[in-house]
Amino acid sequence: MCLGLASVARAQQRPPLYAEYRADAIVGRGTTAQAGVGAVIPFGVYTRLGIDGAAGTTWHDGAARGSGRVDAIARFLLDPFREAPIGVSFGGGVSVPYTSGDLHVRPYVTAVVDIEGRMKGPMSPAVQIGLGGGARIGVVLRASSVKWR
Repeated sequence: MCLGLASVARAQQRPPLYAEYRADAIVGRGTTAQAGVGAVIPFGVYTRLGIDGAAGTTWHDGAARGSGRVDAIARFLLDPFREAPIGVSFGGGVSVPYTSGDLHVRPYVTAVVDIEGRMKGPMSPAVQIGLGGGARIGVVLRASSVKWR
């Protein structure tokens, strides 16, 4: 009986998996605008792994081409319990972009800083800035829980 209660208590102390929705601009060799969706996987109290896919358009040399990317970025949260109204996290990972007609797909090391605001209904808005395939800025909506970022 005691073992069952202990496992229930531990399960309540783990943040749940949640979705995120995003819109990004990346300026590097070209200018890219993309919208995406992904999942945030908690790796403990302070660490989150975000896996996102995005699609949109890249403008380069006066031509617009379809583009997409997959990102895997781990973030370290400074306030995982929402004790402050604004949360900050730092992260890094890999971004694999593709633009229609590319012969070679190259992954890029990516570094980001997130500033997450107060929950608005079931969603938490955030702004993410960083480097990875160019300078990037994103607007993110996360469906995290009331207790956890």
